Amino acid sequence: MWMEIDLARAGAEVRAGARGSRGEQTAPHSLGPDLDAEALSRFAAAVRAAAARRRPLAAGLLDTAQALQRAVLDGGIDPLRARLAEAAGGPLLVRLGLHDLELQAVPWEALCKPGESMGFWASSPDLLPVRGVTTDEPWQPRAVRGALRVLAVAPTGSAGLAALWSALAERIDAGEVEWLDPIEGPAASVSGLFDRLRREPIPHVLHFLGHGGQQGGAPALRLADNDDGDETWLPVELLAQQLKASLRGFLRLIVLEACEGARPSVFASTAEVLARAGADAVVAHLWPVKADAARTCSTELYRTLAGASRSKGDIAAAMNEARRAMLGAFEGSAEAFSPVVYLRGPDGVLFDFKGRKITAPGPHPAAKSAAKPAARGLDPALARLLGKPFSLLLGDRFRGQRPVLSGFRDKLHKELVKASVPTSPALPMSALAQRFVLHRGVTRLGAEFQRAFRDGAPPPPLIQVLAGLVGPGAHTTLLRHPWLERAIAEKHPGRTIYVIQPGDEGLLILCREAGGEGWEELPSTPTAIDPEREIVLFRPYGGYTPEQVFARPLLTEDDYQLGLRDLDGALPRDLANAILSTLSYRPALLLGMSMVTGHHRLLLHRLYPRGVPRGSLAVLDPEDAERGLWEKGSGLPGKGEGVEVLESPVEDLAGALGGEDGS
Repeated sequence: MWMEIDLARAGAEVRAGARGSRGEQTAPHSLGPDLDAEALSRFAAAVRAAAARRRPLAAGLLDTAQALQRAVLDGGIDPLRARLAEAAGGPLLVRLGLHDLELQAVPWEALCKPGESMGFWASSPDLLPVRGVTTDEPWQPRAVRGALRVLAVAPTGSAGLAALWSALAERIDAGEVEWLDPIEGPAASVSGLFDRLRREPIPHVLHFLGHGGQQGGAPALRLADNDDGDETWLPVELLAQQLKASLRGFLRLIVLEACEGARPSVFASTAEVLARAGADAVVAHLWPVKADAARTCSTELYRTLAGASRSKGDIAAAMNEARRAMLGAFEGSAEAFSPVVYLRGPDGVLFDFKGRKITAPGPHPAAKSAAKPAARGLDPALARLLGKPFSLLLGDRFRGQRPVLSGFRDKLHKELVKASVPTSPALPMSALAQRFVLHRGVTRLGAEFQRAFRDGAPPPPLIQVLAGLVGPGAHTTLLRHPWLERAIAEKHPGRTIYVIQPGDEGLLILCREAGGEGWEELPSTPTAIDPEREIVLFRPYGGYTPEQVFARPLLTEDDYQLGLRDLDGALPRDLANAILSTLSYRPALLLGMSMVTGHHRLLLHRLYPRGVPRGSLAVLDPEDAERGLWEKGSGLPGKGEGVEVLESPVEDLAGALGGEDGS
């Protein structure tokens, strides 16, 4: 059972008519001179102002909401509603036909039952208001037998993304929702977005956090700025075409979450365009709401829509639940009237969960090793990080690497002393290397490096352990030996692995295809890498390749200052965006890094310009006494937020994770 109420303008007058799912129809009637188009615009502005101040509807505004319900349900519509509700035996879906942009900007969901201060349509247990969309596209619920896949798009950065992740965390942990790697920041370009939409896994829900606007009079969404810093706008019709081409049969819901500055009429028209061609339902915010209100809305929306106890995912019922939660959490704030639903079909049920099997997310490859030693006291923070996809950043300041570095440093110092170059053994190695190049030349420095590293120490046991823990995604190693990439190839024979590092004549990229045995140097940079299935190992400091071929590493102060910057720009933009986007949201395991080493700090700022992701963990040697620096965020990129710290020698860590033999 459903009822459709058509609301249209006739000059300044606004008229309402209805039809029912059994063929019933009422004649259009006027809402009256006190509720003409101008009065409705004033009502909409007043509700929005109340929401901006986080206030409930004042007495006079509540009177208007009650009068508006009486006027809309006049002319025989209320008796029709009562008959359909009785036949439905449950909440009645009410589709609002809104063919005028000014009427779409009105929060009709704020209509209120006379005599009740909280009897809003937005939160009614008996009536489910949605905004209807006319389309000739077929409609049916999507059968979902596992987790509901959600893909977030956040061109403006990670603040809203973090709030959405927080809202969905419980659903993700329960296995009800699968959080796909989001498209964030620079990766949210037109080409980056379209490329992701063409690839699996295909989302059931697309959640957009950003700005809406108009370009040439048509609705558009703002994506990541281009290389020159200019704004980039994607016409909504073009996005709808891409969604229809790429996600037909899978995508059912789009959520448009407006950030500050979004225009309600634009998001309303955007929702209508997307619902016609791109999805069965679109949730749009009529105006921006505060972060905590948006989080409450998303938490309840996805809980009701995808909860394990549900046999069906009903967006209309879920939205009323979400708005009820917002009203309760924020003392009746009018913010609850911001989110609205545009529905293409005759029913709010988007997902069929019959026969669904919910299981908690399977352990990430890291969790296989993390689970075994739990009884031996594996640190809880480390266990949490390893249980989910993460990015490894392996530095060169751990005990197993120190003898080689110290030997190389001592050799440089002795050669400078022989050449009567003023120096001090207390200088950082980068400063020593810089003086060595200035006085002895870069070729001689390369020769000394090869003597020190070609026949260096065998790989520490931790390398084999870490290679087994990492999974698909982007990882970084600062080691000059090819230990980690060789170990990863051994541990993951079925994965394609890319190694990216500086070479003698620009960027050097090597690839070991899935199932292959050898490494191939690629003649040109690949246009795309899939971090969901492939492993990317970023070696910004260079050194020996997996085939033991020498490539001049970064060693001097100039190398770090100039080389890291050049390496940033050497990758094609889409490829760089894919790597940086993965790094920006996956928590990082930071091992062998030092906050007092200048080039380590520089690298962190290059890899994480917006800050190290939440949930990251730095493993420090207790002898380094740097815990306070990391926890306070001293020297870290972003807004100075620190990271969690585990103090443990790497030898102990290798034993805990992989057994005493490190296997």
